[in-house]
Amino acid sequence: MMRVAQGVAAAAVGIGFVLTTTTAVNTVSDCTKNPANCASLHSHDVEVPVSPNTPDRRKLDPVTTVRPEHSAGKNPIGVDDVEWKARTEAAALYRLLYIHDMGSDLAAQCVMHRIPGREEFLMGEWGLFFEEQTASAMLKYDFDGNLVYLNGTKEVAEPGRSNMGCIPVAVEIMKFRPDVQTVLHIHPLSVMAVGGLKDGLQPLSQAAFFLYGQVSREAYDFTYENSFADSLRRGFSNGKRAMLLNHHGLYAVGRDAAEAFFVAKHVKQACDVQVMTLGMAGADESAQLAPPAPTLIEQYKDMMASRDYAYDGSREWPGLVRQLQRRAADYNM
Repeated sequence: MMRVAQGVAAAAVGIGFVLTTTTAVNTVSDCTKNPANCASLHSHDVEVPVSPNTPDRRKLDPVTTVRPEHSAGKNPIGVDDVEWKARTEAAALYRLLYIHDMGSDLAAQCVMHRIPGREEFLMGEWGLFFEEQTASAMLKYDFDGNLVYLNGTKEVAEPGRSNMGCIPVAVEIMKFRPDVQTVLHIHPLSVMAVGGLKDGLQPLSQAAFFLYGQVSREAYDFTYENSFADSLRRGFSNGKRAMLLNHHGLYAVGRDAAEAFFVAKHVKQACDVQVMTLGMAGADESAQLAPPAPTLIEQYKDMMASRDYAYDGSREWPGLVRQLQRRAADYNM
């Protein structure tokens, strides 16, 4: 899990990244070699609504993660319908991340999914693999870091069952960004590889283009310090959708489960393509085809305003739920 270093200072890096780190990052030589790309390091003024003009596929193709027999409080653990639906969505995310090769790194990663209207969120038990998670097995936490049992009693979360690194991440992001329902923390290999590069994520794929200015970056030394909350707030300010963790993985956020999954999927895709591209081009920058910053800004705005494609995951979500019904039908038990 992420541990944030003390005394952070901000510097811009990569494709609209903000890097918070305890040490200065020298990007002067990079700017000299590639001024157009360096200009894209400071692209944090491209905060525009995500796909406001695109029809929501979920209204045309309604699906639910809740089984019909589990409606009206008749679910296996007797919680109210709002919580049960959130539990099925959290379990769906765990299973989808596994199916799409984003959740097979043993048990150290997290899905953090808020119960609507409450200062409570759900997370899988630490030690269960992503392909084992179910709605009934989700653990519930409040914003004070307590584990909340089904009978309403609480106790301070402990590392025997709870991933203690993920709990404060969920709390800080959800408190700072009330629009966020879902936070995902995963460790895809290509994301870790890109997190080991000084320049971070580069504009080398369409997935990277639509994330332009939307991914912050965090350096950390595996210790929690007083700067932890400030770092997360800075990293997810101005509507940012993801954070690259140096050498470690990523956080992706969404207004719902569909959007968080969509963001995580495309951060991974952007990193996958970058690893492949740099593997072919090596250190030869002339072999890399990266649009200049002004083009990226206008292209990003055009993509977000599109009436055709949705960049919020809404178009894919019904199909993803049906995929679960075919491949992991017990997730919502």
